[in-house]
Amino acid sequence: MAIVGRAAGLALVVALGAFCGAAPAHAAEPYVFSVGVLGGIGGPLDADEPDPGISQRSMELELGLVTEPRTLLTLRLGRIDFADADQLGAFLSPQLEYATISGEYRFYKNWYDSGIFFGLGAYRLSGNARDFGGGSDDETAVGLTAGVTGEFEITQHFALLGEITGHYVDLDENNVFATAMGGVSVRF
Repeated sequence: MAIVGRAAGLALVVALGAFCGAAPAHAAEPYVFSVGVLGGIGGPLDADEPDPGISQRSMELELGLVTEPRTLLTLRLGRIDFADADQLGAFLSPQLEYATISGEYRFYKNWYDSGIFFGLGAYRLSGNARDFGGGSDDETAVGLTAGVTGEFEITQHFALLGEITGHYVDLDENNVFATAMGGVSVRF
């Protein structure tokens, strides 16, 4: 938990620093900052049997800052919740939480924007330890994230979001996770 908290704190400092330098980008973009809330599915792509699958519930909070035209610095705080009966490596009833910071490049189309992003993250896998009589346990690690995103503008300050993300995490047993989510974004 400490690594996720430190990563989120560092990401907030970086985002605030970039926000101070983002004023020139406002002239080229209709907004400087966006807040998105997404939900969808996710899970491990490399799980051994029993494989919980990639249809687990996932949620994400997304904070984006326009740093230059068509370029954003984005902080993503998310979670993949597994069912109580699921097992992931040495964890029963697992949960994967993450905080990532990424650079995002947007391509503008007539009625939507698409984008790609790459970044670094802090991850925490927690659950009931299979080997220690069911007591709670967790494992933290660093990782990489990459994905594609689409934004469909409804008004100047409101948009629908779609996102497919991959995560490579240096955990003991499972290393590759993916999510597919949709949600809304408010832009300032």
